[in-house]
This record gives sequence, structure tokens and C-alpha cells, in this order.
Amino acid sequence: MTKDRHSDDFKRQLVDEALNRTPTGGFPELEKRHGLKPGTLFDWVETYGPPSPPAPFSALHFWIGTTTMSEADFGAYFDAADDYWSHEVEDIEDSDVDLTGCGFCVDMGMRFLYDEDLLLVIRLDAPVAVRELVEMSTLESEESVQAIVAACASQRIHTANAMFAYADPTEPVENAARLYNGVPYIGLFQSKDAKK
Repeated sequence: MTKDRHSDDFKRQLVDEALNRTPTGGFPELEKRHGLKPGTLFDWVETYGPPSPPAPFSALHFWIGTTTMSEADFGAYFDAADDYWSHEVEDIEDSDVDLTGCGFCVDMGMRFLYDEDLLLVIRLDAPVAVRELVEMSTLESEESVQAIVAACASQRIHTANAMFAYADPTEPVENAARLYNGVPYIGLFQSKDAKK
């Protein structure tokens, strides 16, 4: 085994330069400048760089409650404006008004339309136990299921007929106290139980 001749401090400084002041030529240029084997800097970024953001589906935001809206009306909250896809990215970024036409996006403060692959919407004809509704999601954590049931109970929600879950844990929910499509926000919950 060869001894690493570079200190942790040197590695951290080089990672900081690579991530924040990358020279023309990128990582390979930095590796060449310091006589490093190609690929070394990528390993150091993984070790010494900032933690990766949580992956989609690693945790889910839940909204659970009872609605009297029809399935079509409840689902319309997630619909995009007919002309949304005709806008250029720059137009959306520069706009002072919402261009998504999507109630969920407006309530969440999203400038762009949500990722459809990360959203689950369920609206039943009659209320069922909260646990039964939650078990219709992709959640695999018994601990989280229990935490959701408890969080709902603290809001006096024991049965419900509407739930939506958004599987982007990096998406902030800045106003957790408001109703979203008439349904309260319950919280962000881990998808799987921690390994012991």
C-alpha cells in the first residue's frame, strides 16, 4: 500500500477550487497541474466535497385530508396551462407572473412545473383510515407510516379520502400551515427505515 503524500487540508483546498473556481480545462487541468493521476480529483470531491442532495424518492412530502371535490376538480389543481410547454426556459425564468397555470406549483412557489414522475395523487370516493391511504404510496418505512398516522392524529385526521405525495425531498414547503388544494401538509418522511 502506498502512502498518500497529500494532506487532508490540501485535498480540501483543491476540492474547493475544483467546485468553486474551476479553471479552463476543468478537473483534468487541476490534476495535471498538481501531478495527480486522472480521476483522483473526482474521488476527492466525493470524499471532501459537500454532501449530495437527497435523491428523489428517498423521502416524500405528504398532504392528507378529506375533500368534497370531484376527482376531476381535485386533479385539476395539478394541471399545467395549455401553453406552458410553448414557453422558453428564459421566458419562464424572467417572468414576473406564474406561467405554469398549476395550482400546486403556485402554492409551492415553483417557477417551473413539478416533475410528474415524482407526484402521486389519490382521491377516493369515501374516506378510509389514514394508514390505509398511506399504504397506497411508495413508502417502504413502517416507522414513517406510524409517524404519518401520528402526525395526522395530532391534526385530528383519522380518516381521509385525499392524499398527494411529492417525492422530491429537496423541494421546500415554505408554508406548512396552509391548505394545499384544501388538504393540509403533513410533513416530509423517509421512504425506507434506517439500516441498523
